[in-house]
Amino acid sequence: MGNKCLKIILCLACLLVLSCVSQRKYSELETQLQDTRYRLSVEEKRIQDLRQDRDKLFNEINDLQERYEYSTKIAQTLYENIETLSTELKNKKTELEKKQSVIEIQDQVIKLLDDTKKTIESSLKNKIAANEVEVIHMEDKLKVVLIDKILYDSGSYQLKPEGKKLLLTLAESLKENKNQQIVVEGHADSIPLSAGLSKIFPSNWELSAARAAAVVRFLQAEGGLNPQSLSVRGYSYYRPVASNNAEEGRHQNRRIEIILEPHE
Repeated sequence: MGNKCLKIILCLACLLVLSCVSQRKYSELETQLQDTRYRLSVEEKRIQDLRQDRDKLFNEINDLQERYEYSTKIAQTLYENIETLSTELKNKKTELEKKQSVIEIQDQVIKLLDDTKKTIESSLKNKIAANEVEVIHMEDKLKVVLIDKILYDSGSYQLKPEGKKLLLTLAESLKENKNQQIVVEGHADSIPLSAGLSKIFPSNWELSAARAAAVVRFLQAEGGLNPQSLSVRGYSYYRPVASNNAEEGRHQNRRIEIILEPHE
């Protein structure tokens, strides 16, 4: 009986010891579990923060990409604008240089014509004072107007001695300036040709041209001017400067005009 009780007591003691060990082990495991859960929550929070940072970075990258693409378009547009402006600038410079060249040429022409005008006016001042010669400055041209009676007798196309003398004086004024064209224009009134002239010329067209040609031939042969710079035009009575209904007007319309202009 005593031995049996002892065995029972020993069994109960073992169970108690085992129970204490299990309870301690359980507490340790519970602590580890809580610690693991805490660390897991910390990691989950860190992962969540990383994901947020990642999404933020993605958004920033997308924004930067859009800004880069926009900046690239702007840069391309600016480059194209620069190219266009550069081309326009070159064209403007070329245009400016051309205009500058034209202005310089025009200045030279104006000076040339002014000098020629002064020379002619000085040489023919008596004829100008007598209203037999008129010198007119027209932009880039100079026009010398000679009334017909100083050059021709009435009903003639042959130069008078007085007319030849005047043309020689005029030629001396033009000799030094080789950089000009000299156009001699013949003008007539509207009166039909006389019987004598009508045998030679069909109309005032031919008469006006013949009178201008006589001046050109004299300027070349006697005045010594370069024939390559001389030309003739005949206008008959179709470019009057006054009315042909009165003698005074017809007198003004019967004229020779010598046009001086620079070589093209």
